[in-house]
Amino acid sequence: MNTELVARTGLLPELPAQTAPVATRAAHPADVLEAAVERVLTAVRPSNLADPQSGTHHAEESLRDALRRTEAGANPALGQAVACAEAAAEHLRYAELQEARLLLVAARGQLVRSHTGRS
Repeated sequence: MNTELVARTGLLPELPAQTAPVATRAAHPADVLEAAVERVLTAVRPSNLADPQSGTHHAEESLRDALRRTEAGANPALGQAVACAEAAAEHLRYAELQEARLLLVAARGQLVRSHTGRS
């Protein structure tokens, strides 16, 4: 990873697409939400927002759609990720991008915890 880029921008560089077929991996309840969080984080980067209102509206809808399809169940980390993502969607509604990004990064951290099984 280019740590200089991360330190300078605070953003992670784009990751290459996975080469393993999706069907061979076990589905995790958070997969849809995780993909949406990554897409929205990319969409609300300052460099990607030529039209902030349109960009944030689309990002909010994408995130809310993923939230509707995600069930936290008994996984406390996934429950916290869902709560962070819901709060981020609310901030996107009002074009509060800095707050939304902060909550999306927190959601991403909780999603990682939910995959590893730590609570």
